[in-house]
Amino acid sequence: MFDRRRLLLSVLAAPLAIAASPSFAATAKPKYGDFGIDLAAMDTTVSPGNDFYRYVNGTWLKTTQIPPDQSRWVGFIELQNLNLERERLLLEDAASATTPGPRKMVGDYYASLMDSAARERLGMTPLQPTLARLAAISTPADLAREFAVLCRDTPPAQPGGGGRLPASPVACGITVDLNQPSRYLPALGQGGLGMPDRDYYLVDRPDYVAARTARVYALEERIARSHRTPEASRDVDKRNNKWSAAQLAAAAPGLDWPTLLSEAGFAGQPILLVSEPEAMTGVAAAARDVPMADWRDYLAYRAIRNFAAVGPKALVDEDFNFEGHVLSGTPQELADWKRACQIIDGTVGQAIGGLYLQRYFSPEARRQAVDLAARIKAAMAVRLHDAEWMSPRTKARALAKLAAVRMEIGGQEPPRSYEGLVIHRDDAAGNLTRAARFEYARNVAKLGKPVDRREWSMNPQLVNAQSNPPLVKVMVPAGILQPPFFDEHADPAVNYGGIGVVIGHELSHQFDDQGAKFDETGALANWWTPKDLASFKAATARLAAQYDAYEPLPGVHINGRLTLGENIADLAGLALAYQAYHASLNGQPAPVIDGFTGDQRFFMSFNQVYRQLQRESYLRQALATDPHSPGEWRAQEVRNVDAWYAAFDVKPGQRAYRDPKDRVRIW
Repeated sequence: MFDRRRLLLSVLAAPLAIAASPSFAATAKPKYGDFGIDLAAMDTTVSPGNDFYRYVNGTWLKTTQIPPDQSRWVGFIELQNLNLERERLLLEDAASATTPGPRKMVGDYYASLMDSAARERLGMTPLQPTLARLAAISTPADLAREFAVLCRDTPPAQPGGGGRLPASPVACGITVDLNQPSRYLPALGQGGLGMPDRDYYLVDRPDYVAARTARVYALEERIARSHRTPEASRDVDKRNNKWSAAQLAAAAPGLDWPTLLSEAGFAGQPILLVSEPEAMTGVAAAARDVPMADWRDYLAYRAIRNFAAVGPKALVDEDFNFEGHVLSGTPQELADWKRACQIIDGTVGQAIGGLYLQRYFSPEARRQAVDLAARIKAAMAVRLHDAEWMSPRTKARALAKLAAVRMEIGGQEPPRSYEGLVIHRDDAAGNLTRAARFEYARNVAKLGKPVDRREWSMNPQLVNAQSNPPLVKVMVPAGILQPPFFDEHADPAVNYGGIGVVIGHELSHQFDDQGAKFDETGALANWWTPKDLASFKAATARLAAQYDAYEPLPGVHINGRLTLGENIADLAGLALAYQAYHASLNGQPAPVIDGFTGDQRFFMSFNQVYRQLQRESYLRQALATDPHSPGEWRAQEVRNVDAWYAAFDVKPGQRAYRDPKDRVRIW
């Protein structure tokens, strides 16, 4: 028999500071309106029971224009642009620093990136040694070596910040062993495509046609044929393939694997994690069969594309024309200073992140966020306890896992060190390469050492949040702890409906269709009874079917399986945040503010967060590759929540009404 009081105490005793519930103080004004909701954005001519999304956001949707340098406009991107403005101020200030340290390093890096005259004067000269080396490739060993060099010299995509597949056809990196999460393993995976996903090559869609040289395109298409779909790539069990170097060479003949592994820093490693074995087989066969001249062209193209970020304007423009305009429909490229900030984010992001935390993350914001996260975690304990479909045995394991989850707010502590990284004020191209190599070497140096569970894979200034099942933790960067997600001066209902749902979303990833496969130590291990697992899968299948039915563009539906994990998390986040909000009231009724009840403000806040405009090219790309549903359809999760119907008196016959038997409940 479970004791709810002991249950809550055990969860709240986990490593997270607890503070008193924040109260709405009228003395300080929030960013939006009088209590945190942008009432001017509403369209009150729309009935909430017919189209709640437009009831909350209709005027904003009609009157807002997407900025010309953006492919979409949503709260995440709006804040991302605000944070770039803040970074610009920090970097311009740091550019005058003379004392050695992180501040001078990022200041010098920024100064090099902003020196457009030097970039024009140098032109393609910094790239010539690389192009000459690639032009001399003549042996299988040369080719394999360059695959590894491409991994080493290309900055990694910032997790949660978007980006393409890894540049090399064989992506090399370091990962946590999914079965023994106390150790690191070298990892190999699919990569090497110039467009966002395999379907851009393999599905006949005229929108995806782009001007490419025939041989490079044909080679990328061949690589794409061996890639997994984004949906298949979500399955953590299928990614967990441990091979020896000998097994790799036997299963994927045609590539000089010993040379690649040696150049990658993996020589002598007894175990390799191979996330997509079929991609390794496909690339190895291509290495054997495709003429070396084609590979030289392909690798030169990859090198030019990597260099474009720090090259002359003509190259920057051409790169944007394909990446930004053709693929995403964006009419105008980013200003130089924005691109410079993004490059720094992607290479030494935690260095500028330390400065960001000092200036822009207040102690009060941290206190409130820590408290709210603790309350979301306590709500999850209650939801697990009350889950009627879950057996006592599975509940006990789920609660043990929940108690182990760390909720980390703000950024990595202690901050990451960049000691040893050489940055020159007059060498933008060299800085980019050295920063990429530094990061790659930092990761390879983890091999043989215990896993550092304090490490963050996100920058403090990033507008996102992340759940990491192997590390058994949730990370909420300072960058997202701003309106519309969080406002320390807003009504609590608004914060619970905004950042509360986000935190609940991330916490629930520990228990979604993939995260639930990890136990309380972070190991990939089944802790479910067969009956409980069947019940869980049945509920998630119904949610996938709901999203399969949504059609954002004529003839183009959301992929309910690709987006399943995120849709589960959105639904769970709503349930957790709503329960935590009511618990924070301590049995007292929520005040009515400007005619809106607490529950109404909660659900309005959730829909305000996901108001979104996007260009059609971007939307097509996102529907093919993004595991998140577009904002308007994320906002539809309220239709599965009984309390939303009561809050807005939604009745049968209204368009948004969903029969109770069709509402999906998981947590």
